[in-house]
Amino acid sequence: MQDSRPIAMARASANEKTRRTRVVVFWGILLVLLLLVLEASAAVIAQLLAASRSQHLFWRPDLAVASASWARTHNIDEELGWPLPDMVTSGTRDQSGAKRNTDFPETSEPCLSAYGDSFVWGDDIPLQDGWIEQLSRLLGCRIANFGVSGYGTDQAFIRYRRTAHDKAPTVILGIFPDDIIRNVNQYRAFIGMDLEPYFVKGRFVQDSLHKLQWVPRPHLDGKTFLELHQKPSEFLPYEHFLPDSRDGPVAVRFPYTLTLLRFAMLPRIWNRLRDQTPWFDLYSPDHPSGAVPLTIAITHAFVQEAEQRGARVFTVMLPSPGSFRSWNRFGAPDYAAFVKAMADAGLSIFDPLPDMARALGGQSYCAIYVVESSCSGHFGIVGSALVAQVIASELRKRQLVAPRS
Repeated sequence: MQDSRPIAMARASANEKTRRTRVVVFWGILLVLLLLVLEASAAVIAQLLAASRSQHLFWRPDLAVASASWARTHNIDEELGWPLPDMVTSGTRDQSGAKRNTDFPETSEPCLSAYGDSFVWGDDIPLQDGWIEQLSRLLGCRIANFGVSGYGTDQAFIRYRRTAHDKAPTVILGIFPDDIIRNVNQYRAFIGMDLEPYFVKGRFVQDSLHKLQWVPRPHLDGKTFLELHQKPSEFLPYEHFLPDSRDGPVAVRFPYTLTLLRFAMLPRIWNRLRDQTPWFDLYSPDHPSGAVPLTIAITHAFVQEAEQRGARVFTVMLPSPGSFRSWNRFGAPDYAAFVKAMADAGLSIFDPLPDMARALGGQSYCAIYVVESSCSGHFGIVGSALVAQVIASELRKRQLVAPRS
């Protein structure tokens, strides 16, 4: 009689293998389903975040919008981007290129001039109520306001260099905290602004000898402007905020789980969780962006240009609501490391925040900004008056303005 035990054992082994295979297949299918559910959920969450108030943290350019922007934009400033050449001496600007000043309309021989971004220009309030214009009335003389909304210190410097007719004996260089970030940026869309061709600009870099070198704005046409949005690193290799870089926006694409992971790792997110301003890291002199040493080098160049004209530069920080919040929370504004680095480099820079805080007394600092309810926006009329008073006092103390007769 034949022994049936080997056959039974073989059958049992085969059955065990089949069972194991089924278990593996079951768990494999379950894992795939779980991953599909996670990826689908991540896709939904990523799309919702990219359409929310956090959209500036994501890179999902609408090429139709970019194409329409290109079609309606002509005659771009190939060095600075904006303002467009035909707007330099029109509208709200007089024939000198400065902001129209009805109190002091004569464009010749201003007592001071001013350069910087929208916090110098005075966005969101009537033309004559900006702090430069209120300072002009306090001093009793014309201040030529050459500020441009959205500018970095680099563009302010080039604008001053271009404005050779500006012979003011004292030049105000206003630095808003975000200007430092703009100095290492070439396309404003990467830091939350619109998809506009004039928002593409050149930038300065420092060579091995720490000398400034200008990286020109790429030459673009309608086709290459769209390609820039799809392959930004090929057009802007010196851009610090490239999509999916350490500090750049997160590209919304498959796998969406990785998109969310990149979003969660953004330094801007962690800074906000620590109750710091979003760009707090970049004010450190040793940040990988090199934003602080670059801004210092640009300011040095600005001062040298002024000295060649026989002028002196008064560099002033212009605090944001976040700067005041950091002052109240940590005892120092968000840009404190930058101000120290400027001083260490031998550059004089005035921080009006302490004097402004003392003048406010117990009043909320939100009252000095346009949107008091959300503590946001530019300096309001009242805030501009406070800035003007503090800066007028400092200018007189440093003997940078002639005393009023």
